[in-house]
Amino acid sequence: MTGPNPKSNAAPPTAEQKLDKIIKDFGNANKTANNNPGDDLAKLLEVSPDLKKRILESVDKGYLTKFQALPANSGTGGSYDPSAKAINVPMNVLQKASTSERDKGELIFVMGHEIQHSFNAAATKKITQDFLDGTKVLATSKASPHDYTKVTDDFIQASRKDEASAHIGGFNAIASQARKANPKATLEDIYDTAPGRMQDFITVSGTPGNYNYAMKPGLTVDADMSMPYSKDNVAAMGKYYFDKSAKESRLGSNHNLDYANFYGSWAVNVAGNNEKAYQDFYHKTDKKYTTPEVQFDMKRLGLQQDLINQNVKFSDNKAFSYVDTSDGKKQSATFDPNAHPAPPVSPVTSHALAKDIKLDLPDGTSVPLNSSKAVPMSPAKNSADLLMGDDTPSSRLLRSVPESLKAVQPKPG
Repeated sequence: MTGPNPKSNAAPPTAEQKLDKIIKDFGNANKTANNNPGDDLAKLLEVSPDLKKRILESVDKGYLTKFQALPANSGTGGSYDPSAKAINVPMNVLQKASTSERDKGELIFVMGHEIQHSFNAAATKKITQDFLDGTKVLATSKASPHDYTKVTDDFIQASRKDEASAHIGGFNAIASQARKANPKATLEDIYDTAPGRMQDFITVSGTPGNYNYAMKPGLTVDADMSMPYSKDNVAAMGKYYFDKSAKESRLGSNHNLDYANFYGSWAVNVAGNNEKAYQDFYHKTDKKYTTPEVQFDMKRLGLQQDLINQNVKFSDNKAFSYVDTSDGKKQSATFDPNAHPAPPVSPVTSHALAKDIKLDLPDGTSVPLNSSKAVPMSPAKNSADLLMGDDTPSSRLLRSVPESLKAVQPKPG
């Protein structure tokens, strides 16, 4: 007769214990003869109480289960992978953070931004699935027109809120870091902790030796210098962060997109691929079928034809015609992936192509993902789980800032 299993009565691990293991695994996977990045990360998290608290909460809820090394030369400051439930850490910045205050602040901001994406992940998945479902309804309809403006606009605006709230998370991590170092920290102290990032939040005016620091219009902080995730703050942050120019945002494989066109390129890719697949099917099965008019109000969506052409990647690599309804007018146009040379392949790649995913057709059959008719990011079963990589929005990438912005006291512009 065997005795009772002592492990059966063991208490479940605490969030702190889970985090310790996650950090240990990260260190073991990436350590070298001279460095254990797990130790560096553990020390970093102690610098910002707000960051540590939110990471523990995310671990406890199961939103964060691992840290991973961000691929080198990705041009990315960091990212949250909702499928792996992982934060991808820029290893070069982590290594320098132990001796560079600017790099320490940069990484704490990145971690604060990305951990907020983990809390937003369920909502992000839903808005993505809503978009996929909406585009499928349009693509399968034989009625005309197929106006993708609303479903695309809803997706972009929801993503705007997600990115804005994540950026607030980065600010709060930095404010907490500054307050731990100095309980009476001012906006100047917060700014100096991560100047490259704080320019999105704080305006600096005046002259050398007599600078003035103020929150940008529409942004407010509490007495402890933390920024509430209020409707007004999220809206203002959308303006200062999401609405940045393409030159500043540098998103996409070509590093030439602002956020609207980053999300918009993906949306156009989904819509175009679905239209191609269903139009082909209907033309083969219904002799009376007439190709529907596909519409996008490019002005309302903030999309630029040239940028979309440079970043769209239709599965058949052929052009796709649509009608631009901007300003209530109709103008024939074309999304053409061949209008420009193909962008370089990013080291942050999509895992979707490795999956056995099929596009369900109206007759009950399916088109294999690797078919010439395949739609890599189509509304196939479980497709919301596959939206990963540099060219898809759900990876929630945060671009790195130039070294000059991290190291030099900026002058008022």
